[in-house]
Amino acid sequence: MYSLKIRWTAFTLMLALVCTLLPLSSVQAAVSNIKVTVNGKSLSFDEKPRMVNGRTMVPYRTIAESLGGKVKYDSKAKLATITKGSQKVELTLGSKTAKINGKSTTMDAAPVNANGTVLVPLRFVGESLGVWVNWNKSSSTASLETKKTIKHSLGSTTLNSVPKRAVILFNGGVDISVLLGVKPVGAVESYVQQPFYEYVRSSLIGTKTLGDETQPNLEAIAKLKPDVIIATKDRHEKINGQLNKIAPTIMTKDLADWQDNLQVMAAVFNKEEKANAFMADWKASVADFKRKLPAKDKGAEISVIRVNPNGSARAYNTGFAYQIFQELGFKVPKQQAALKQELVTVTSKEQVSLLDGDYIFDFTVDWDGDGEILKLQKEWTNSPLWKNLKAVKNKKYYKVNAVTWNLSGGALAAKQMLDDLYFYFDLE
Repeated sequence: MYSLKIRWTAFTLMLALVCTLLPLSSVQAAVSNIKVTVNGKSLSFDEKPRMVNGRTMVPYRTIAESLGGKVKYDSKAKLATITKGSQKVELTLGSKTAKINGKSTTMDAAPVNANGTVLVPLRFVGESLGVWVNWNKSSSTASLETKKTIKHSLGSTTLNSVPKRAVILFNGGVDISVLLGVKPVGAVESYVQQPFYEYVRSSLIGTKTLGDETQPNLEAIAKLKPDVIIATKDRHEKINGQLNKIAPTIMTKDLADWQDNLQVMAAVFNKEEKANAFMADWKASVADFKRKLPAKDKGAEISVIRVNPNGSARAYNTGFAYQIFQELGFKVPKQQAALKQELVTVTSKEQVSLLDGDYIFDFTVDWDGDGEILKLQKEWTNSPLWKNLKAVKNKKYYKVNAVTWNLSGGALAAKQMLDDLYFYFDLE
């Protein structure tokens, strides 16, 4: 029995060694139906694209040359060098690390040799050659585009390559750029925690600040020579003409609609795969939250408030947090809904009942960092009428993170807010 085990082990080791020495086509079945198109025209290959360990691998030389690139291959070093305009790409067989204009990047899978043809991950083609790549699973077709027209709130904008020098002019967009792995050359600074909110700051080292979201520095933007500007109609409609003179400008329609903003930016930066994965996780989390929410809290009335620097208080029936509560199935307090106002401003303690709900979430912002507004907040929460509110008496009044609940407005902030709600509603 012992000798039989030795013989079996030796056989399996030999089989593994043989497999490593065989050409890729001998050990990995090719998917012969994979098609690749460039601007709608089909490409033909000597060595067909195929699936390798779940990744779509495509012949790099043929695609690069069809896009006007030049390819050199050093067989001794197993190094392929591709130049296309000012773009230089270097990759090595068997290594996931490639260089784009001298900067290292990591591919999803290492390039492989298939009968003398270098195959690379499909997604890397777009990242390295500045083209948009879309994968249609049902038809097994990879569509490459050298131009892309993005429809937005103020028309449409045509881009001639995937942007590399982006400027982002609203904080929600800055958050989304971090999620997508796009480092902007310039971005507006945060409202607090300058230059950028702490939860995204480490990903923005080297990004230039461009002033306030409501009044970005146009001269500073121009100096960066961006190839795209991502702005939002809520903030920048009046300067759209000036921005377009600097660079092609994409104008999102709603500052608070982080899901739409995510999809727009993913289309611009060829990051649909990341965006779709995030949204799939988001929808699963929303469904999980709804399923775990006890019956007593389903459809609960949620009041989202803040105290203002002038001493008034405000309830929000619009905006970032409001949209998330809507998606989770919560309702606006009846007394607020009756007013049919997106912002309900309360100027006296006698009107404090307008702020009530089954739950009250307070994202008051210490704008100046001097604590003065927190004193005003305390005046409200210490008043006898405040203490008589239903949410307060039931211990359902919570002070929450103003950055991720209000000021940022991006996809990563949305995820953090949802995580907070699991805690506040005592869900596992």
